[in-house]
Amino acid sequence: MVPEMSSAIELLLKTELTREEIEDLLEFLVKDQALFDVTPAANLPVSPINPLVTPKIGKILLEKGEITQEQLEKSLSKQKRIGEHLVDEGLISREKLDEALKDQNRQRVKIEALKKSDISANIKVNAGKLDKLFDLIGELVTVQERLSQASSVIRKTRPENLGRVIGELDLEAISEEISMLTNSLRDNALSVRMLPIESTFSKFRRLIHDLSAELHKSIELSMSGTETEIDKTVIDKLDEPLMHIIRNCADHGIESPEDRRKAGKPVKGNIHLSAEHDAGNVVIHIRDDGAGLNRKRIFEIALQRGMITEDTVLTDGQVYNLIFEPGFSTAKNVTSISGRGVGMDVVKKTIEGLGGHVNVLSTEGKGTQIDITLPLTLAIIDGLLVSIAHQSFVFPLNVVNECVELRRNTIDQSTGGNLANVRGALIPYIRLRDLFEFSGEAPEIEQIVISSLNGRVIGFVVDEVIGGHKTVIKPVGKMYKAVPEFSGASILGDGSIAIIVDPFRILKIAEAAEALKN
Repeated sequence: MVPEMSSAIELLLKTELTREEIEDLLEFLVKDQALFDVTPAANLPVSPINPLVTPKIGKILLEKGEITQEQLEKSLSKQKRIGEHLVDEGLISREKLDEALKDQNRQRVKIEALKKSDISANIKVNAGKLDKLFDLIGELVTVQERLSQASSVIRKTRPENLGRVIGELDLEAISEEISMLTNSLRDNALSVRMLPIESTFSKFRRLIHDLSAELHKSIELSMSGTETEIDKTVIDKLDEPLMHIIRNCADHGIESPEDRRKAGKPVKGNIHLSAEHDAGNVVIHIRDDGAGLNRKRIFEIALQRGMITEDTVLTDGQVYNLIFEPGFSTAKNVTSISGRGVGMDVVKKTIEGLGGHVNVLSTEGKGTQIDITLPLTLAIIDGLLVSIAHQSFVFPLNVVNECVELRRNTIDQSTGGNLANVRGALIPYIRLRDLFEFSGEAPEIEQIVISSLNGRVIGFVVDEVIGGHKTVIKPVGKMYKAVPEFSGASILGDGSIAIIVDPFRILKIAEAAEALKN
């Protein structure tokens, strides 16, 4: 509150928080601490600017010292509620009162649910975006009228003159204009749903404050890239995964002040949240400057739990990703923060449910970084349409590097594995015809869709690459929800169905199958 500024807004807040805690919560709203002031209500003059609810008589007597808190509570406890009074008067039965109380509770639950859904459904939209949307709709209506007129002329034209009339109407130009307007409408409509990720990041300041006190550690939260925009549907589901990751960073990652001194590090640990756009994705980085992941301990725990065998050969990345397995925990003691083996598996399931993936990078003694890659939107993606055994599939275009032909002479025979020689580089590939168990012979010349997945270059062999495709994502039915290779479906122009594949899950399944073979 800033009484001396005429343009200030004064708020009366009833809370048990201390002044310092309130200032900490307001830090993310106001960059300059001098712009606001927190004053106890008892020190404020009563004025029209500070509207107060008329205090109850018991509160006035308590503040004057005429009665004690105990006397006030004792007096209040003797007062009967309306329902109890009606029962005592014999106006209603106890059964009727209990039934009414149940109805009241059900309505309270419904009201709370409606309040939450209303809050979640609301979204602030920049007025410029709405103006642009209305302009595009106006242009589309104009073009639609041109198309309707052209259609009317064609219907009235004699068959022998049809070719000449169609040429004069220039239907191709109308089609191109509609296509451009549709793309602009799509982009603008999607931008309306986009929100900066700052609101999500800022929620965790309080979490870090509480964790620092509970763990007796000095931890600060820093952020960058908070202006990065992402679909509201995705933002709404990010809170829980990020919370689990940050709790693990604070508990397992950041060392105690004594250990940090011994390691020559600043006493105050740092957890950094950042976000950036990468092609058609948003990448969120959660990085701490703690002790890093202990590769040996993770491997030993996985071995004890039967997740791997002693002769299993894993890269560092594969070992670190074991922390996302259900029930996995490196904590020696179970606490309110960690040790129960839940949390990180929830992170992975939630992120994959959003069409994204998680990757872990760590350097022992220096810290850990967890990267979450998410699609910008869950509605429409740019895809690459391919065909396998006359069935259409779509690859997310943001993971596709290039497409090359797979001929007999490009297959490297020396290793005995699925390797293709692409401009002198050996690229491992997965033959989707075999993975999906399609019958029939593959064409003489196949195509490899070369993708970058978690820093690795992998090829996916298909029968034919058809080309780019604006893919409207539709959810798959219950039958396909248990098929991890598929993340959705789309309807093509001819009405047929194209399955949207998840390259990350396909790679994981192929690696697991290869490990079983060995």
